[in-house]
Amino acid sequence: MKRNRIIVAVLALSGGLSTTLNAASTCDFAATKTKLSKETPIATGMVKLATVQVTAKDQNPIVAYFDTGKQVFCRNDYDTTATDARAIAATADRDHIFVVFSVDGGATGNSFARYTKGGWLPDYGKGGGPKVLVLLKIRKTDGEPVAGTYITARKGDGKTNSVILKGINFTGGGIEISAEAWYSPLKADKSAFVCTGKSPFAYSVKLSPDLKSALSTAAPQCK
Repeated sequence: MKRNRIIVAVLALSGGLSTTLNAASTCDFAATKTKLSKETPIATGMVKLATVQVTAKDQNPIVAYFDTGKQVFCRNDYDTTATDARAIAATADRDHIFVVFSVDGGATGNSFARYTKGGWLPDYGKGGGPKVLVLLKIRKTDGEPVAGTYITARKGDGKTNSVILKGINFTGGGIEISAEAWYSPLKADKSAFVCTGKSPFAYSVKLSPDLKSALSTAAPQCK
């Protein structure tokens, strides 16, 4: 064991091992085979979002943050369940990155629900199949989520319906999400809007910075 430790130390000093990973990282973004990669510049660096193809029907999200070109963290463990989960958009405040993911079902185990228990909507809800959104508030220093919430719609039978992201914006008063929702989007009190016309419906949500509540919601075709 001592001999192995010596070898590792020598390799690290000589550049024989990658030193891009810190203790919080679970991946090296540059070395990972990703799909649908997207770069989002923020005031302090660059956020890189992508998916990893696990099986023909399963994708897992990957999020990395770079400061002056150097990887601060890379995480591929936010959701590793059999659901199809993807990282799709990001914004930031001074100390955190807000990342939006899409997911097509609820799951136990290593899922987003670990981070959303205190959120406005703590889980996926009933059913499975429709794609909804998950918003995580992630520390810039190590990629660890400190808050999260689901953003879903609801069918007439109480099962979860789809919400598709159109945009995200951070303001001093909260996080603004613009989206399209299938019947029916939810009000701030979590009850369902009554809408006229055909889905999808324009839908917006403003969430508190801690993601524990919806400060306002709007759906122009609904009441």
